[in-house]
Amino acid sequence: MPRPFRMTRASRRSAFLIVTVLAIAGLVLAGFQLSARAAGSAQAQTAARIAVNGALTAAQPGTANATAIAPAITCNVLATRDFATVTPGAPTQITSATVTTYNGASFCDVQGVQPPQLQFDLKLPVSTWTGRYVQAGCGGYCGSVGSVAPQAATGCPKVTGNELALATDNEGHTGSGFNALFGYDPGMRVSYAYSSEHNLALAAKAIIKAYYGQGPSDSYFDGCSDGGREALVEAERYPADFNGILAGAPEIYASELNGEVQAWNVLVNMSSSGHEILTADKLPALHAAVEAACANAQGYITDPRACGFDPKSIQCPAGTDTSGCLTPAQVAVAVKLYQGPRDPQGGNLYPGGEPYGSELAWIPWFVMPSTDANWPADTIDYGAATGMLEDLAFRVNPPATFKLADWTFTLRNYQRLTALNGLNDATDPNLNAFAKAGGKIIIWHGLADSAINPFGTINYYKAVTQAAGGFAASQRFSRLYMVPGGYHCLGGGAPQVTADLLDPLIRWVENGTAPGAQTFPLTSPTATLASITETPLNPFTPVHAGGAALNLSYHWVGQLLHGNELWCDVNGMEVACRTLTVTT
Repeated sequence: MPRPFRMTRASRRSAFLIVTVLAIAGLVLAGFQLSARAAGSAQAQTAARIAVNGALTAAQPGTANATAIAPAITCNVLATRDFATVTPGAPTQITSATVTTYNGASFCDVQGVQPPQLQFDLKLPVSTWTGRYVQAGCGGYCGSVGSVAPQAATGCPKVTGNELALATDNEGHTGSGFNALFGYDPGMRVSYAYSSEHNLALAAKAIIKAYYGQGPSDSYFDGCSDGGREALVEAERYPADFNGILAGAPEIYASELNGEVQAWNVLVNMSSSGHEILTADKLPALHAAVEAACANAQGYITDPRACGFDPKSIQCPAGTDTSGCLTPAQVAVAVKLYQGPRDPQGGNLYPGGEPYGSELAWIPWFVMPSTDANWPADTIDYGAATGMLEDLAFRVNPPATFKLADWTFTLRNYQRLTALNGLNDATDPNLNAFAKAGGKIIIWHGLADSAINPFGTINYYKAVTQAAGGFAASQRFSRLYMVPGGYHCLGGGAPQVTADLLDPLIRWVENGTAPGAQTFPLTSPTATLASITETPLNPFTPVHAGGAALNLSYHWVGQLLHGNELWCDVNGMEVACRTLTVTT
C-alpha cells in the first residue's frame, strides 16, 4: 500500500529507538529506562496499577432509570466547561458541543481532544438518557474517529430507544490507517497500546456528570477486532473502568496476528516470481468442498476444529486446471493457510490458521482475482503486515529497503517480533481483579473469521477459566460465544447472522440475570433455518476430528502474558516502563 511519506533509513532507525527500548531489561539508551518491580499479590498489583495510572474509582453497578434523565445544563454551556484536570496525565479539552440529530433523536454531540493526538466523539441524549454509558472500540490501526454505534447490538432496545450516552475515539493518533508511522512517538504508541480507552472513559464520565448533574449508573465497553483487544485491555489493566465489557473477535495477539499470520497468508500464496498462486476464482469450489465434507444437516459447519477436510481431495487431474479444482501448488497453499504460520521445525507462530468454512471471506484479506495486477499490495493483510513489521514491531526498524518478502518465519524472528508483547498484546488471562470489582464480560467470535482466527480466542479463554479456578468459577463473570459460520465481526457469514449481545450483558450487570444460550437470527432465513442458537463455550470440551483436521493440529510456540504487561510513563520523547509481576 502506498505511504504518505517514508522516513529515510537513518531517521526511521533513530526515531524508533524512542519506543522500542522499552522491552530491553536494564537498558539505558538516550535517556530511556526500563525497570521492573514485583507486587506480592493481586491486590498489590491493582494498587500499583492505580498508582501508575492515576486514582481510579470503581465502576459500581447501579440501576438505570426507567424514566429519562434531563440535562442539568445546555449543550452550549457544556462547551465552555474546563476538563483539563479530570484525566490524570491526559488533560481533556472540548473543541465543540452542539445539538445534532443522531439515530432519529436529539443528542448533544461533544467533540474533544487529549494529548498527544487523541480525538473523541461523545454523544449525549438530550431527552432520552436513562443513565447508561457505552464506549465503542476502534478497529485496525484506527487513526480516525469512527461510528459510536455499539457492535453486536442489533435491535437492542436501549440502542433503538436512544437511551445510551455513546463515545468513541481514534485510539490516540491521527491519519495512520495501516501505515503505522505513529509508532515512532512514545506518547502515541502508549495511547494506542493501552491508555486511550481508559483516558476517554475518565473524561467521558466527567463530561456526562457535568451535563446531566450525575455520572452514569452503569458503564459498558463494546468493541470488535482491535476494538476487541481494547475491550480486553480494559478488563486486564483497568478493572474498575466498566461494569460490563463486550469483546468481539478480539485481536488478542496483536504482534503475532499482524506480523506472522497476515504476512504468512500473503507470502505462502506468492510464487517465486511474485505472483498469486491461489486466486479468487478457485474459492467457490474450495468452499463448496469444505461444506460438503463438514457441514451439518442444516448446511453450516458447527465447529471447524472437528472438520477433517483435506484440500488434496479436490486436486485437479494431471494436466488440467479449471475453476472447479485446485492445482497441486494451490493445494499446498490451502493446507498452509488452514495450518497457520509455522517455523521450519513445525511450531506454530500463532494459535492456528484459517478456519474451515471461511474460504469465501479470504477476499480481500489476502486473495484477489487472477486479473488483479496490484496483488498483494491491495489486500488488507499486506497493509496490516507491513504496518507492523516496518513501523511498530522492533527495537530498531528494518531499513527502508525492507519488503514483506524479506520476512522469514523462524523462531528467532518470532522472538524478536514479540519482544514488546507486554505493550501491544492483550494476553493476560487473569481477569480476577475485574471479576472482584463486579465486572461481567462477554467474549464472542465468528467461527469462520478469516481476519482473526477464532482458535486464538478459544486458547485465551481456556487460560481465563484456569486463572479463575475452573470453568464453573469463570461463569460467575464471563461468557464465550462462538458463532458458527460467522465472518469477521459478523460482517458476513456462511450463513450470516445478526447479534444482540449488549442487551444480555446489560441484564447480567444490572439485574443479575446471567446469559445462557443465545439465538442469532439469520439475515436471510430459509424454510429450514431461521437462526442459530449457541450455548456458552466450555473450552475444555474435547473436540473429535478425523482426516486431516488442519484446524486442530497446531502447537503454539508462544505464551500468554500472565501479568507481565509493560506500564509506561511518558515525558515528551522520554519514556520509562516497568512490569508488574503477580504472585498468586
